[in-house]
Amino acid sequence: MDDEFSFAEIMLRRGTDLLQGNDDDQPATTVDFMARLLATVAVTDGPLVVHTEAGGSPELFEEAARISAGPLSGKAAILADAHQSERAVVFEFDGVGRLSGSRVVAAVLRPEDRDDLLEAYVAVGRLRGETLEMTVAPASVRLDAAALGQTLALVGSATGLSANAVGAAMAHASGTYAMAGYDTEEVPAAMVDLCWHAFCLTSVRGRRAGDGRPTTVH
Repeated sequence: MDDEFSFAEIMLRRGTDLLQGNDDDQPATTVDFMARLLATVAVTDGPLVVHTEAGGSPELFEEAARISAGPLSGKAAILADAHQSERAVVFEFDGVGRLSGSRVVAAVLRPEDRDDLLEAYVAVGRLRGETLEMTVAPASVRLDAAALGQTLALVGSATGLSANAVGAAMAHASGTYAMAGYDTEEVPAAMVDLCWHAFCLTSVRGRRAGDGRPTTVH
């Protein structure tokens, strides 16, 4: 990365300051919820594991990108088997398309003891020195991978279903949530796609257990 500090690291510092009350005199930003979330997880379930696109596991990001860009049926079949043993894993990578020039931080959390019930929180922004600048407000998607697998099993093999049927199964097994910074409950499609991409990343990581070399942020 060109930045001296990673986007995720600066976000974590911001969250730590918020938890400690060191930034009470600073105006609240749209990233504060996610910053607090990461800092809380680092404190209660740390150390926090962060994978960066320019880090030691580029194959992880390449494989996840292929899955995200591939047929919806293939992505659904893989996500139906998604699981994560850690309470939280963070992925950081460059935005593409309309988000080019921005940095994406995607945190995948396991809110319960089940390792196949996952929540993705995504923030998109830039670093100005050591200051976070959001370009899109954060968004979140919850995925019940087990429910997705059960739905696909009921309606037939994902590979034999239409894109509409697969999309309906994925919608049935998930929920999308707007976070602070949105005027309505509608989340931009690009942010929803990034949340699903985060699930692809953690799914690939789970299948490639031990292959990656993450950065551990305390």
